[in-house]
Amino acid sequence: MARRSLFLAALVLLAASAPAAAAQTIGGTAPTYTDRQPGPIPNEGAVDRRFWAPGLDEGYVPQGVTLAEGMVLVSAYRSTDPKVGGGPARIWAIDPATGTVRGQFDLPQAFAHAGGIAGGTDGHLYVADTRLLGRFDLKRALAAGGVVEPERSWPLAPPLRGSFMTRHGGAVWIGSWNPDGDGRMVAIPEADLEEAVALDESQAGRSFAIPSRAQGAAFDQAGALWITRSSSRIGELLRLDAVDGRVLATHATVIGIEDIGFDAAGGLWSVSEAGSRRWLAWTTFYPLLFRIDPARLQ
Repeated sequence: MARRSLFLAALVLLAASAPAAAAQTIGGTAPTYTDRQPGPIPNEGAVDRRFWAPGLDEGYVPQGVTLAEGMVLVSAYRSTDPKVGGGPARIWAIDPATGTVRGQFDLPQAFAHAGGIAGGTDGHLYVADTRLLGRFDLKRALAAGGVVEPERSWPLAPPLRGSFMTRHGGAVWIGSWNPDGDGRMVAIPEADLEEAVALDESQAGRSFAIPSRAQGAAFDQAGALWITRSSSRIGELLRLDAVDGRVLATHATVIGIEDIGFDAAGGLWSVSEAGSRRWLAWTTFYPLLFRIDPARLQ
């Protein structure tokens, strides 16, 4: 009886570890500038897909993530200097099954950080930079390649800051990063964008404080707002009340986590800049595009 119990217990342990073991396969193109291997990270058992972030060997630092046209889109800026937080920026379209790059285009010089991107079902891709919001025709941009100018752009008036963004409920939600105190989430109706010359918080249909060091945002299928918090020492996924920004749940994750986006199956995609050439000295190496099963988060 004891041997049978031990055998059954071993089977349970193997079954529980299977998703984490499967997640060890990494698609895409591995960087050549280091022999370090990714991980470990908190909640690694919730990660069910991993790809190397695009552009690592060229010095790109991954930032934005969104889902559109059946692809995962990733934005990044090029810098290998810890003191330089911007540079030429690029958008890649990634196959979510294989990690293969399906297309790419470069952003104009004004988008030097490209901290947040947001797609949708209307063919538009929005890109948030610190003081600028741009809207691109995604298919045309990917077909053109090279440097693509936005169809429309809107300056962001202080204190509105485009550190990251998402789209939900007919609004663009623009979030601000603040290392020393609360950031802010501002929702501006998309219907108001056509007549707007610039954007500021007075145009918001909703606005509330969010925790410090926020780096990305997305809404799940139930309408809950998720944000990331990170630095060289912390990484967190937070689920917020979308009305007033109250924190409903907190989950530890990889340091350097950036933007997020949900796929149609409810999987949460993100990237970490930890281990890019700019941040290679950080204690954790995880320059990956990865998908999390939110139901497995602890």
